Amino acid sequence: MGKVVGIDLGTTFSVIAHVNEHGQAEIIPNLESERITPSVVMFEDNLVTVGKIAKQNARAVPEQIVEFIKREMGKSKLEFFRTFDEKDYSPEELSAVILTKLKQDAETYLGEEITDAVVTVPAYFHDAEREATRNAGRIAGLNVLQVLNEPTAAALAYGMDQLGSNQNVFVFDLGGGTFDVTIMSVSESEIQMLATNGDHRLGGKDWDDKIIMHVAEMFEIEHGENPLVDLHSYQDLQLDAITAKESLSLRQRALIVCGYNGKTTRVELTREKFEQLTSDLLEKSRVLCNVVLSEADMTWEDIDKILLVGGSTRMPMIQEMIATLSGKEINPHEVNPDEVVAIGAAIQGTLRQITEGDTETVDMPEAVIDRFIGPDGVPKVTVTDGATHNLGLIVLNALREYVIHVMIPKMTVIPCEVADKFLTVDHNQPSVLIEVVQGLEQDQRKDQIDLFDEYKLGECTLELPPGLPQGSPIEVNYKYNLDQNLEVTAKSLSNDEATAVYDLFSIIERPTLNEEEVAQAKTELQDLVVE
Repeated sequence: MGKVVGIDLGTTFSVIAHVNEHGQAEIIPNLESERITPSVVMFEDNLVTVGKIAKQNARAVPEQIVEFIKREMGKSKLEFFRTFDEKDYSPEELSAVILTKLKQDAETYLGEEITDAVVTVPAYFHDAEREATRNAGRIAGLNVLQVLNEPTAAALAYGMDQLGSNQNVFVFDLGGGTFDVTIMSVSESEIQMLATNGDHRLGGKDWDDKIIMHVAEMFEIEHGENPLVDLHSYQDLQLDAITAKESLSLRQRALIVCGYNGKTTRVELTREKFEQLTSDLLEKSRVLCNVVLSEADMTWEDIDKILLVGGSTRMPMIQEMIATLSGKEINPHEVNPDEVVAIGAAIQGTLRQITEGDTETVDMPEAVIDRFIGPDGVPKVTVTDGATHNLGLIVLNALREYVIHVMIPKMTVIPCEVADKFLTVDHNQPSVLIEVVQGLEQDQRKDQIDLFDEYKLGECTLELPPGLPQGSPIEVNYKYNLDQNLEVTAKSLSNDEATAVYDLFSIIERPTLNEEEVAQAKTELQDLVVE
């Protein structure tokens, strides 16, 4: 294991950090001397530009720009791709370009090669989204030690200096495109997830879109034309909406000038109007706060600290909502909302080095050892995450209805492995269909679940030996790792003492790139110049 970094691969901005020789986690600036890098990619033949320059050119060449890639993670190449120079790029490949930029800039800054990373994801990311993130790291030439939940990383960054304080920490993480609410406990030597919920399609971009739609509507009322039909005017309006949103965090009014087809409309947007336009988004986030408290069986009185994470928490409406809801004083500067996740990821990377006994091979500085390793030779803190979704399969109940059986309940400490036995329902049954699902509740009926396929992780038919009587056992095993990727195996047991294994397989069918495609993408990325 070499130099370990922590990476917050964000929807709108990405950040990279490391633990320095003094044992302190610090942000690594990019080549533009900025601490955060816009997650924007611009393609120009074999040259790919990531960050500020790409973002600045979005107005001029929007057809060459890719943004908000994180929201597409986990989708297959058929569901989402962008084509440049006759090549189709998947979400993993586009994210890998951003990671390559971060890796290159960090290597230049540190003067050494970077090989290992902890990369963060929203806690509420599903299996495929997590696997896509790991793939992106591999394509970029990184050994991804762990795919870590963003709220966990934030709590770790905060909690490293709070060990022994026995706090319950409420992490409100509203980024550019995703939203998580998580409750973590900080004890003598452990930081543990107690409850989490979220919406990976809710973020600052949705607040931007409300402004965009409002201004476009005003333009259409005045001129009878929709400025959003043109890619250039849409890009202009999107950037102006972001500027207006940021301005409204500091002032009561913002002016937006929308130009299209030789016509212009001036819209004065007040903070009050902005809050009216986005009241439904605020309500979504408010509801999820209450849901998480309920899942943790807590009230606000049980919460000792509230951390605001993600740039979108700078909006006054967010801070006021949480202060009103909790009845507590909110300190928006408790942590840096843009940087705290990457800082926590870097700390976790160092803890992984220590846990895996790699302190000698990487010549870990004495200051790092003093900060992270106790007198007993073990890490001063352990991070305990929980499964963020129920994991189960479809079974027949006594009424022969297809229902959900939960194998790994939400918040089960990970990594974990669970096996359960099921019985065949017919004599001489030739096979069983195993359908693996995520995010559904115990005993839900399959025929009453809307959009069932969105919850299904995979399926496989397990062929059975002939002549089995009714009630013959089938064993299914779920193995869930630290990255919250699931491996499922199943075996049929003979009626002769139920020991003979007839079949063994993994049945998770992810829409992400497979091993061969990842290797090919890694090779092809080397042909691009990324800056």
